[in-house]
This record gives sequence, structure tokens and C-alpha cells, in this order.
Amino acid sequence: MSGYVGIDVAKATLVICHRPEERLWTVPNTPAGHQQLLAELQTLAPERIVLEATGGYERPLWRLLGRAGLPVVRVQPRRIKALARALGREAKTDALDANLLAEAARLLELPPSTVPAPAIDTLRDLVDLRAHLVAERDNHRRRLHVADTPAVRDILAHMIQTLQQQIAALDRNIQQHLRTCAPPSLRAAPGLGPVLRATLAARLPELGHLDRGQIAALVGVAPYNHDSGDRQGKRRIGGGRGDLRRVLYMATLAAIRARSVLADTYARLLARGKPKKVAIVACMRKYLTMLNAMARDNAPWAPKMGG
Repeated sequence: MSGYVGIDVAKATLVICHRPEERLWTVPNTPAGHQQLLAELQTLAPERIVLEATGGYERPLWRLLGRAGLPVVRVQPRRIKALARALGREAKTDALDANLLAEAARLLELPPSTVPAPAIDTLRDLVDLRAHLVAERDNHRRRLHVADTPAVRDILAHMIQTLQQQIAALDRNIQQHLRTCAPPSLRAAPGLGPVLRATLAARLPELGHLDRGQIAALVGVAPYNHDSGDRQGKRRIGGGRGDLRRVLYMATLAAIRARSVLADTYARLLARGKPKKVAIVACMRKYLTMLNAMARDNAPWAPKMGG
């Protein structure tokens, strides 16, 4: 292994920094540019390559490097911004960003990001599009409730109907992909509908491969202490994959209403004086732990009541 690499991804270009040589170069963010960069990185054999998650522009390169066996890590921008503040770096250019990412590769001992299989990529695109259409439909529904003009109401009603048809078509497509992408064990559990199954398969390929603490932290339902000196702050969740967490929240509510083992846990927490939101998050964490065990052991839903 030789050095560390940071890649600043823009729509049209990639700026690369290799440390410790401080070498900077640019290639186009195109398939040809990706192949050129892949050949150079294979020659350099860096210990770690870091790039930011930049709204999808980084995905083709991330997939290419990961599937070629290179140690590429995709990092959330907030972590890089925090590192910049810690290092006192205020200026911002593409070259400086690439240099900062190379420094992150050196300082942050991050494991290579899991690159999903092509079938999972397709499912993820379908899930992302579904979430976008659902949000657009719900926005139109809110407008419809306050619209007074008949012509506007007619247009909104037509748009809602069209979006509903597109969502239904996507649901059928997602169901077909789930037959090959989702673990067979994740088919029957309270609250485990097709939306959660698809979101888990697309957004959480690590399910079944990490321990309970790691999977909770990855999703963002692990509580963290906020203590200082004699003051003991409330434990809070943070970070993680917000889109997945929102779907898990709705599925957990459904599982609680279905009088599953999560309903028992929820009732016990409320009886102990826990606020409702705290109790729901605890149930989300328990639900995720159980789904993780199901995927790990290829086992059906078989919880012990009172656990």
C-alpha cells in the first residue's frame, strides 16, 4: 500500500490528491475519465481512497473502484466539514477539497464502503424514485386541501391520480426485484411490508453482517451520551441514514399496533415513565436488531414475548 488519495467529485470533473507526494491532477467525470483514474490508482495501490457523497455524482466512480477491489470509502459531507473545522481550514477550492479528503483518508481509519451488486443498485434507484414521487404526491394533496379555484383543484387532482398510477407501477417493479434482492427470511414480520423490505435491501446491504450496536449506529437509532462534568445530558440519536430511519419508524408503529412483541416493549417503557418518542425509538432499535438477526441467521420471525 502506498499513500492516501482524496477525490473531489464535481459534475464534470474529478480532482485527485495523492499524499504524501501532494500530487494533484484532474480527470473528466466521464466513463473514459473513470477508466483512466482506475488505471492510475491501481498502479499507486493507496491504503485508502476517500470521496464525498455528493448527490449521486460520485456513485459511478465509487462503484467502479469498489468492484475493482480498491479500498474506497464514501464519506458523508458533514464529517469532512467537521474535519475542516478541526484543522482550521476555512478556504475552499476543488484542489483544497481534494487535499482535505486525502488528509481524511490518512487520519480516519474507515473501512471500505460496501459497494452493492448491480441488482441492488437497480432496486435502490427504484426506491429513490418512489420516495420522490410519494413526496410530490403528498405535496399536491396538501395544496388540494387549501385550493379554492376549481381549475387548480382539477389540475391537482389529475396530477395526484397520475402520480398514484406511477407509484403503483413502481411498486409492482419493486416487488419483482425483491424476489431476488431481499433475504428470504425477511418476508414475514409485523410491520414488515414491501416498502420496508425494499428499503432495507436497497439502503442497508450491511443487514445481517454487523452486530447489533454497529447496525443501530449505521441507521442512526443508537443513543449517544451528552454528559459534561457533573451535568448528565439526555442521550440522543443522531447521524445515520435518515431515509431508512423514516421508513423504519412507520414500520415500527405498525408493528406496535399489531400487538407484536414490540407492543409489549412499548407498553413497559411507557409504564416506566419514558416519553412516547423515546419508547418508539427504543422499539425501532429492538425491531432493527431482530431483523438483523433474521437476516444473519436466515431465520423466521420468532421473538420471545417479554424480551
